[in-house]
Amino acid sequence: MTGLNPTTDIILSISCFITTHDLNLLDAQGYHAIISTPTSTLTAMSEWCINTHTASGLVTACQAPTAISATQASDELLTYIKRYIPEPRTALLAGNSVHADKMFLVKQPWSGVIEHLHYRILDVSAIKEAARRWCSDDVLDRVPRKKNAHTAKEDILESLEEARFYMDLFKRME
Repeated sequence: MTGLNPTTDIILSISCFITTHDLNLLDAQGYHAIISTPTSTLTAMSEWCINTHTASGLVTACQAPTAISATQASDELLTYIKRYIPEPRTALLAGNSVHADKMFLVKQPWSGVIEHLHYRILDVSAIKEAARRWCSDDVLDRVPRKKNAHTAKEDILESLEEARFYMDLFKRME
């Protein structure tokens, strides 16, 4: 995203991986799109966003001929989700700090995606905060470390790895 304010900022890239209830990928490739973005929008980002998205190659990718419109990406993403989860209101939006993602997805042209998903979300960062408060240092030392690549695809895959860690903790409590 160009920032964290859904009123003024926009999505620059989006990725989606769909899993089973026990976090196994249904499609290892997932869905990914880079959104075509004007130079004026990219240069108006905060210094952190400019530095991070330039270093990852996202700024260049957003201006490449292969970048697509947000409308096209939204349509493709919804089609991708429906291929695996055709029943509306059953798939969860999940990942780290997904409440922020949801704030962007309720806006056009993305709202069709969020309308297809369940109203509940699975926020891995909320589970992480509970673990920080309730688990021993031994458990916390085993939490998968983030690489902080700050790309949509890598962030999701890291969130998935972390969610699997917490799922395993819960399963051992049975």
